[in-house]
Amino acid sequence: MSANQNPVILRFDGVNFAYNDGKHPILVDADFSLRQNTKITIMGQNGAGKTTIFKMITGELKPQSWRIIINQGCSIAIARQVIPRDQLDFTVKEFFETAFEEKDYQLDRKIAEVLKVVNFTAPITKQIKDFSGGQQARLLLAYALIQHPDILLLDEPTNNLDANGIGDLISFLLTYDKTVVVISHDADFLNLFTDGVLYLNKMTNKVEQYWGDYYDAVDQIAAQIEKDKMQNARAEKKIADAKEKINFFSNKWGKMRKLASKMREEVEEAEDNIVEVRKDDKTIGNFEIPFDNYVGPIVTINRIGLMNSAHELTHHKFNIVIKKHQKYILTGPNGIGKSTLLKSLVHAHNKDATIHDEVKVGYYSQDFTALDMSKIVWDDLREVAGDTSDQDIYRVASKFLLTGPLLKNPIGTMSEGQKGLLCYARFVLQRPHLLIMDEPTNHINFRHLPVIAEALNEYEGAMIIVSHDKGFVDQLQDLESIDLGKLVK
Repeated sequence: MSANQNPVILRFDGVNFAYNDGKHPILVDADFSLRQNTKITIMGQNGAGKTTIFKMITGELKPQSWRIIINQGCSIAIARQVIPRDQLDFTVKEFFETAFEEKDYQLDRKIAEVLKVVNFTAPITKQIKDFSGGQQARLLLAYALIQHPDILLLDEPTNNLDANGIGDLISFLLTYDKTVVVISHDADFLNLFTDGVLYLNKMTNKVEQYWGDYYDAVDQIAAQIEKDKMQNARAEKKIADAKEKINFFSNKWGKMRKLASKMREEVEEAEDNIVEVRKDDKTIGNFEIPFDNYVGPIVTINRIGLMNSAHELTHHKFNIVIKKHQKYILTGPNGIGKSTLLKSLVHAHNKDATIHDEVKVGYYSQDFTALDMSKIVWDDLREVAGDTSDQDIYRVASKFLLTGPLLKNPIGTMSEGQKGLLCYARFVLQRPHLLIMDEPTNHINFRHLPVIAEALNEYEGAMIIVSHDKGFVDQLQDLESIDLGKLVK
C-alpha cells in the first residue's frame, strides 16, 4: 500500500483559525489528512502558521470553526524546538516526569532505554540548563518518544545538532514505523524521508497537500506558480485587446454598440479568471551590516572552559587576539561547551577574556534568550538604532519581512523564524564591531541563507561563529577554524 493509501489517522475538516480577535487569519477552510505510518513535512513562509498547526493537533489551541478529527485512542507527542524556560532548572528525571500525569515507578529504566534510542547518555540528576543545545535537542526527541505516540510531531529537530546528531535522527526516522510530522527548514534533511508535504499558503491561508518527496513537492509548487502566471498573462492580454476594441465600438451605433456591451461581459469573465499567484515565498532583501571603524584589538582571550566526556568542566590556556576582518568558527562535538563559551564572551571583562572598550557586540543566541520577549518589536529596533531615523528603521525592517502589525506586537508572539530575522535587522541598525553568532541559521528559511551568507562575507568587523549547518558554513569566506575538541583531548 502506498503512503497516500494508508488509513487516515487525523483530519482537519474545514478548520478556521485566527489570532487577534479574527484580525490575523492563519487557517481558512483547512482541509487535509494525515495517514498512518507516513512521514509528512509542513512547509511555508515564516509566520504562515506551521507551529500553530502543531498546537492545534496537540489540543493546545482549538479551531474557531469546524473540527479536527483524531482516531479514537490515538496518542500524540511533540518534540518542541526548545526546552521551556521554566523547565531549564529541572533535572533530567524531573523533565521526563512532566511527560506523564501519574507517577511512573519504572521511569528510571524507561529514561535509560529512550536515551539509548537517541544515542545519548546523561546523568538523570543533571540539570537541563547544563546541557548544550544539541544535547537538549536529543532530550526533546527522547521526551516525545518515551510517550510511545501514534503521531510524533517534530518542530525543527535538526536545530543545534552536529553532523552525528543529524545522522542519528535520520536513521531513527527511516526505521520509525509510526506517523511523523516534521517542521524544518533543512531541505536536504527533509528530502531523505518525506512521503508528502502540507504547504501553508500564507497569502490565501489555505493548506495544500502534495504526495512525493520534499523536492517533488517544491517542483510541483513551482510548476503551479508558472501555470498561474501563464494563465494570468493570457487573460490580461485578452482583457487589454478587448478594452481597446470596446473603446472603438462604443462610439458607433447599432450593432457595434451591442457588440461592445457583449465584450464588456467577456472582459468581466476574463478578470474573474485571473488567479492569485503565490507571493508568500519571499526572500529577504540584500543587506549590509555596517562597521564603524575600530582600531586595535576587539576581543582578547586567554583561557577557556570546556566540558570533557565525563561532563566535567576543564580549563585550558588559549591565547588569541581578534581584530577587525578576522572571522573564526568554533568546532567540536555537542556538549563540549561552545554555546557556553560564546555566552561568556558577550560581556567578557575578566582575566579569561576581555571585550575591549567601546566595542559594540551583536549576539545571535541559538534559543533567542538574548531577546526581551515582552518588548514590542518596534521598540526593540528603535532602541538599538540610536540616531537612525524612523523612516530608515522601517526600511531596514521591511528588508527582513518585518512589516505592518508585526512591528506592533511583542517579540514573544513572533514565530521562531521571524525572531531570527529580527536579530539580523538589529545587526544592521546596531552597527556592531563584533558579531558573536550561535547557530545563526536556526529557524531561518533556507531561501534566506545565501543572502545572509553574502552579508557576513562583506562584513568588515570581527566574527566568532558556531554552526553545524555545513551548507551555510561552506558559503562563508575567510573563516579560520578552532577545533575545541583537540583542546579537551
